[in-house]
Amino acid sequence: MAIYRSADLESGVDEMVVIEDRGLFWRNDAGDWTPGLEFIDSRTLRAHPLIIETLLVSAERLWSAEELLVP
Repeated sequence: MAIYRSADLESGVDEMVVIEDRGLFWRNDAGDWTPGLEFIDSRTLRAHPLIIETLLVSAERLWSAEELLVP
């Protein structure tokens, strides 16, 4: 699974973990279903992929050693 982090962060305690959940929808005030998100704790949240896509606009990709070393 790809891991991303905000480009402004420096591996500090203010980083967050985002878990993709394709089934996470909420009803908005008009009664329509919309992609949603839900905080699990202060640093972890579940979010629909469309929400995550928006978050990734200001994030950078982190690579694991395995991804870099395996051809």
